[in-house]
Amino acid sequence: MTLDDFDRAASTVTSLVTALRDDQWALPTACADWDVRAVVNHLAHGNAKVAFWAGAGPPAPEGDYLGASPASAFGASVAAARAVLAEPGLFSRQVTTPLGEVPGVFLVHMRVNEYLAHGWDLADATGASTDLLPDLAEGALAQWRSRFGSAARPPGGPFGPEAEAPPGATAADRLAAFLGRKAVNG
Repeated sequence: MTLDDFDRAASTVTSLVTALRDDQWALPTACADWDVRAVVNHLAHGNAKVAFWAGAGPPAPEGDYLGASPASAFGASVAAARAVLAEPGLFSRQVTTPLGEVPGVFLVHMRVNEYLAHGWDLADATGASTDLLPDLAEGALAQWRSRFGSAARPPGGPFGPEAEAPPGATAADRLAAFLGRKAVNG
């Protein structure tokens, strides 16, 4: 996984965010407790955490990362995360994440997977196409399948039990189903 993959996933999600109309920020999403704004804020918060995980900044506290101009704030958070990810040597050194000690390149994997999962949430909630980056979605699905296998997913966790993907589902739809997502808009 490379910065090109990060750029493609970030660009896709940024396009979804900048296309949001004022009346769409409060729409429900497949993330049961989060509306569209909460999903975008979660992504911006994750972008802020990249600096901490990379050892390049302080912890990113919970809170509002979007302010009065959510789309602009989200775009700035993507740019800040990318700047950290582009630091020379990051990919080959060890960093500490919630998943333990991993090579720095894993931070790209984390962001791409988050962008795909939550990009799907945003697309589904707003009626946009959920056919997001098929090659990256296939890769993310393989990673998640390897990580979770058929292990039980406890209630209240970040991912629900695997849902059934509809016949002919896109790679992103299959990824969403594997992560327990059920469409709210279709």
